[in-house]
Amino acid sequence: MTSLEESLAKSWACLRCEQPQLVRYVPGLHGNEQRLRHALRQAGVPVLEMNQAPGDIQALWLNEARYVSEEFLSPVVVLGRLVDNEPAIEQPIGQMQVDAAWLSARQVALTSGVENSCLHREFRRTSEKSGWIRIGWHEEGVLAEGNGLLLAWSSPLPLMRIRNFSARCPSQLKIEGPDPNRLAEEVHCHGISVTHWQIEVK
Repeated sequence: MTSLEESLAKSWACLRCEQPQLVRYVPGLHGNEQRLRHALRQAGVPVLEMNQAPGDIQALWLNEARYVSEEFLSPVVVLGRLVDNEPAIEQPIGQMQVDAAWLSARQVALTSGVENSCLHREFRRTSEKSGWIRIGWHEEGVLAEGNGLLLAWSSPLPLMRIRNFSARCPSQLKIEGPDPNRLAEEVHCHGISVTHWQIEVK
Protein backbone atom coordinates (compact mmCIF):
# COMPACT_ATOMS: atom_id res chain seq x y z
CA MET A 1 0.00 0.00 0.00
CA THR A 2 1.28 3.45 -0.93
CA SER A 3 2.05 5.63 2.08
CA LEU A 4 0.96 9.24 2.47
CA GLU A 5 4.51 10.43 1.92
CA GLU A 6 4.94 8.36 -1.26
CA SER A 7 1.57 9.52 -2.59
CA LEU A 8 2.44 13.18 -2.05
CA ALA A 9 5.89 12.80 -3.63
CA LYS A 10 4.57 11.04 -6.73
CA SER A 11 1.82 13.63 -7.15
CA TRP A 12 4.14 16.62 -6.74
CA ALA A 13 6.65 15.09 -9.15
CA CYS A 14 4.01 15.24 -11.90
CA LEU A 15 2.95 18.85 -11.31
CA ARG A 16 3.65 21.61 -13.82
CA CYS A 17 3.62 24.87 -11.85
CA GLU A 18 3.30 28.04 -13.88
CA GLN A 19 4.02 30.14 -10.76
CA PRO A 20 6.77 29.51 -8.18
CA GLN A 21 5.55 27.05 -5.55
CA LEU A 22 7.46 26.75 -2.26
CA VAL A 23 5.96 24.11 0.00
CA ARG A 24 6.41 24.39 3.77
CA TYR A 25 6.53 21.02 5.55
CA VAL A 26 3.60 20.53 7.96
CA PRO A 27 3.68 17.25 9.96
CA GLY A 28 -0.10 16.93 10.22
CA LEU A 29 -0.50 17.23 6.45
CA HIS A 30 2.65 15.68 5.04
CA GLY A 31 3.40 12.79 7.38
CA ASN A 32 6.79 11.80 8.76
CA GLU A 33 9.60 14.14 7.72
CA GLN A 34 12.24 11.45 7.16
CA ARG A 35 9.89 9.27 5.12
CA LEU A 36 8.78 12.31 3.13
CA ARG A 37 12.37 13.31 2.41
CA HIS A 38 13.14 9.82 1.17
CA ALA A 39 9.99 9.69 -0.99
CA LEU A 40 10.69 13.11 -2.50
CA ARG A 41 14.24 12.06 -3.34
CA GLN A 42 13.00 8.88 -5.00
CA ALA A 43 10.54 10.94 -7.05
CA GLY A 44 13.08 13.65 -7.91
CA VAL A 45 11.18 16.53 -6.27
CA PRO A 46 13.59 19.33 -5.23
CA VAL A 47 14.10 19.64 -1.46
CA LEU A 48 15.89 22.58 0.17
CA GLU A 49 17.27 21.84 3.65
CA MET A 50 16.88 25.08 5.62
CA ASN A 51 17.67 23.57 9.06
CA GLN A 52 17.80 26.44 11.58
CA ALA A 53 18.99 29.18 9.23
CA PRO A 54 18.56 32.79 10.40
CA GLY A 55 16.15 35.11 8.62
CA ASP A 56 18.67 36.84 6.33
CA ILE A 57 20.01 33.50 5.07
CA GLN A 58 16.50 32.18 4.61
CA ALA A 59 15.65 35.11 2.36
CA LEU A 60 18.65 34.36 0.12
CA TRP A 61 18.01 30.63 0.00
CA LEU A 62 14.30 31.03 -0.68
CA ASN A 63 15.05 33.38 -3.56
CA GLU A 64 17.12 30.60 -5.11
CA ALA A 65 14.32 28.11 -4.40
CA ARG A 66 11.84 30.38 -6.20
CA TYR A 67 14.19 30.55 -9.16
CA VAL A 68 14.41 26.74 -9.30
CA SER A 69 10.63 26.44 -9.06
CA GLU A 70 10.08 29.04 -11.77
CA GLU A 71 12.83 27.78 -14.08
CA PHE A 72 11.77 24.14 -13.99
CA LEU A 73 8.01 24.59 -13.40
CA SER A 74 8.29 22.40 -10.32
CA PRO A 75 7.24 22.71 -6.69
CA VAL A 76 10.11 23.04 -4.21
CA VAL A 77 9.76 21.56 -0.73
CA VAL A 78 11.49 23.46 2.09
CA LEU A 79 12.38 21.46 5.18
CA GLY A 80 13.50 23.10 8.41
CA ARG A 81 12.37 26.08 10.44
CA LEU A 82 10.97 29.00 8.46
CA VAL A 83 10.55 32.45 9.96
CA ASP A 84 6.95 33.61 10.09
CA ASN A 85 7.28 36.37 7.51
CA GLU A 86 8.61 34.06 4.79
CA PRO A 87 5.79 33.03 2.45
CA ALA A 88 5.25 29.35 1.74
CA ILE A 89 2.27 27.16 0.96
CA GLU A 90 1.14 23.83 2.35
CA GLN A 91 -0.05 22.28 -0.92
CA PRO A 92 1.40 23.18 -4.34
CA ILE A 93 -0.89 24.27 -7.15
CA GLY A 94 -0.30 23.16 -10.72
CA GLN A 95 -1.43 21.05 -13.62
CA MET A 96 -0.90 17.29 -13.48
CA GLN A 97 1.22 16.09 -16.39
CA VAL A 98 0.86 12.69 -18.03
CA ASP A 99 3.37 13.31 -20.83
CA ALA A 100 6.20 10.97 -19.82
CA ALA A 101 8.65 12.52 -22.29
CA TRP A 102 8.06 16.02 -20.90
CA LEU A 103 8.41 14.82 -17.30
CA SER A 104 11.61 12.95 -18.11
CA ALA A 105 13.15 15.96 -19.88
CA ARG A 106 12.15 18.23 -16.99
CA GLN A 107 13.75 15.83 -14.51
CA VAL A 108 17.04 15.76 -16.40
CA ALA A 109 17.17 19.56 -16.51
CA LEU A 110 16.07 19.90 -12.88
CA THR A 111 18.67 17.42 -11.63
CA SER A 112 21.40 19.29 -13.51
CA GLY A 113 20.16 22.61 -12.16
CA VAL A 114 20.24 21.42 -8.56
CA GLU A 115 23.63 19.75 -9.06
CA ASN A 116 25.07 23.12 -10.11
CA SER A 117 23.20 25.26 -7.58
CA CYS A 118 25.10 28.23 -6.19
CA LEU A 119 23.92 27.27 -2.70
CA HIS A 120 26.18 24.21 -2.58
CA ARG A 121 29.63 25.11 -1.26
CA GLU A 122 32.92 23.23 -1.36
CA PHE A 123 35.96 23.94 0.80
CA ARG A 124 39.42 22.67 -0.11
CA ARG A 125 41.80 23.72 2.63
CA THR A 126 44.29 20.92 3.27
CA SER A 127 46.03 18.08 1.47
CA GLU A 128 44.64 15.58 3.96
CA LYS A 129 42.54 12.79 2.49
CA SER A 130 39.68 13.37 4.91
CA GLY A 131 36.79 15.80 5.15
CA TRP A 132 33.11 16.29 5.88
CA ILE A 133 29.77 16.55 4.12
CA ARG A 134 27.02 18.57 5.81
CA ILE A 135 23.43 18.66 4.64
CA GLY A 136 21.54 21.95 4.80
CA TRP A 137 22.45 25.26 6.38
CA HIS A 138 25.09 25.24 9.13
CA GLU A 139 26.71 28.08 11.06
CA GLU A 140 29.86 29.50 9.49
CA GLY A 141 31.95 28.52 12.51
CA VAL A 142 31.15 24.86 11.92
CA LEU A 143 32.30 25.16 8.32
CA ALA A 144 35.57 26.92 9.10
CA GLU A 145 37.90 23.91 9.30
CA GLY A 146 38.93 21.04 7.06
CA ASN A 147 37.92 19.98 3.59
CA GLY A 148 34.17 20.11 3.26
CA LEU A 149 31.10 19.92 1.07
CA LEU A 150 27.94 21.75 2.12
CA LEU A 151 24.85 20.51 0.30
CA ALA A 152 21.89 22.89 0.48
CA TRP A 153 19.67 20.56 -1.58
CA SER A 154 19.05 16.98 -0.50
CA SER A 155 16.95 16.20 -3.58
CA PRO A 156 17.65 15.52 -6.34
CA LEU A 157 20.94 14.19 -4.97
CA PRO A 158 23.95 16.08 -6.42
CA LEU A 159 25.64 12.77 -7.15
CA MET A 160 28.54 14.09 -9.20
CA ARG A 161 29.56 16.48 -6.42
CA ILE A 162 29.24 13.73 -3.83
CA ARG A 163 31.14 11.18 -5.95
CA ASN A 164 34.03 13.56 -6.68
CA PHE A 165 34.36 14.88 -3.15
CA SER A 166 34.09 11.43 -1.59
CA ALA A 167 36.87 10.21 -3.88
CA ARG A 168 39.11 13.07 -2.71
CA CYS A 169 38.63 12.03 0.93
CA PRO A 170 39.28 8.26 0.89
CA SER A 171 40.55 7.95 4.47
CA GLN A 172 37.54 9.37 6.31
CA LEU A 173 34.44 11.39 5.43
CA LYS A 174 32.17 12.62 8.22
CA ILE A 175 28.48 13.06 7.33
CA GLU A 176 26.21 15.38 9.28
CA GLY A 177 22.66 16.53 8.64
CA PRO A 178 19.07 15.29 8.47
CA ASP A 179 18.77 11.50 8.11
CA PRO A 180 22.44 10.83 7.21
CA ASN A 181 22.11 7.03 7.37
CA ARG A 182 19.42 7.00 4.68
CA LEU A 183 21.53 9.38 2.59
CA ALA A 184 24.49 6.99 2.78
CA GLU A 185 22.29 4.06 1.74
CA GLU A 186 20.92 5.92 -1.27
CA VAL A 187 24.36 7.15 -2.35
CA HIS A 188 25.65 3.57 -2.12
CA CYS A 189 22.79 2.41 -4.35
CA HIS A 190 24.16 4.71 -7.05
CA GLY A 191 27.48 2.89 -7.03
CA ILE A 192 29.42 5.32 -4.82
CA SER A 193 31.54 3.73 -2.09
CA VAL A 194 30.59 4.83 1.42
CA THR A 195 32.81 2.43 3.38
CA HIS A 196 34.90 5.36 4.65
CA TRP A 197 31.88 7.46 5.61
CA GLN A 198 31.39 8.20 9.31
CA ILE A 199 27.88 9.18 10.37
CA GLU A 200 27.82 12.06 12.86
CA VAL A 201 24.93 11.85 15.35
CA LYS A 202 23.85 15.07 17.07
